[in-house]
Amino acid sequence: MHNNNVSQRHCAKCGKTGGLLICEGCQLTFCSRHAAQHRQELAYQLENIMQEHHILQQNIERSSNEYFHLQKIDKWEKESIRKIKIAAEIARADLRQLIDKPKRQLIRISRDIAYDLNSSMKTDDFSEKDLIRWIKKLNDLRLEIRSSYSIELIEDQRFPIYPIVITHNKFPNIYKNNPNINNPLNPNSEELFFKTTSSASIENGGIIIKHIGPDLNYAHILGKQFYSQGRHTTRFKIVQCTLPYIIFFGCISSNVVQKVLNYNSSSVVGWFGYNEIYQHGIWNNNLDMHDYDSNQIQKNDILNLTFDCDRKEIELFHERINKTHRLQVDIDKAPFPWQILVVLVHEDDCVRILPKR
Repeated sequence: MHNNNVSQRHCAKCGKTGGLLICEGCQLTFCSRHAAQHRQELAYQLENIMQEHHILQQNIERSSNEYFHLQKIDKWEKESIRKIKIAAEIARADLRQLIDKPKRQLIRISRDIAYDLNSSMKTDDFSEKDLIRWIKKLNDLRLEIRSSYSIELIEDQRFPIYPIVITHNKFPNIYKNNPNINNPLNPNSEELFFKTTSSASIENGGIIIKHIGPDLNYAHILGKQFYSQGRHTTRFKIVQCTLPYIIFFGCISSNVVQKVLNYNSSSVVGWFGYNEIYQHGIWNNNLDMHDYDSNQIQKNDILNLTFDCDRKEIELFHERINKTHRLQVDIDKAPFPWQILVVLVHEDDCVRILPKR
């Protein structure tokens, strides 16, 4: 505030005309007493603004939920490590199985050759023909060793550990901005078969599965895609089925795939032969209750398996008879993401994935 030409001016508070000061901020005129009071009011307003700033600063710290989100990331990290350890244990067990069986066979063959050589040496009973025969056996054994231990380790990109993605309303998910990225939570690519037990083979780049025996040996086959949201339909053609029809179509939670692969698991829901329905380990073949007649399914029939994640249910639609069956899925027992599970029982039974319509 400062003195100025204050003629014809009055104090904005008391109306006095002497000893006036003008506020440069609001351009009001005050006497000396009220000028000090006005200054004190401005100081109070500044204190209020500082207090509001302090409150907002506290809100920034509280509303960020940093600790909560960090805990969630830590949980994801531990769960991913757990899944990797399970996958590694399975890979080790598979490797030991692949090595141990041929190893025992090779050791037996080697011992037989050694016994034959030692016996002939002790008795001095051998000829050029025997030498040629032993050399051939050693060469055969050498080739057998090479082929038996020709093992390759492959990183299967179709069975991912899900990345954790940070999103914000102002910064959309990276998958939305980059549709070419294979988002495991929103599969857009064609479904394929990619993992099977030893009783089945996957052919034609993953669109055909075939039971290769022995008969009545249950072959479990997994689909490649992971489903967590939306509605997704896969069409299957029954290329070959031995009667009575015994083929399972359903879903399994990918969380338990590494632990157990069984149609009777509590994390599985679907339809089998003999009019059987399996729902989280509970078996039901009462045709009057669920109206699912597996005897109507024949060779060359087309079945549509639909995962409706939003409604938490799966559907089986029989195109030839135009009939749909539905089963509810308890996501506490079969948590997302889901995978397709098909089970073949009879030797030579064959299923093909058809293109999307």
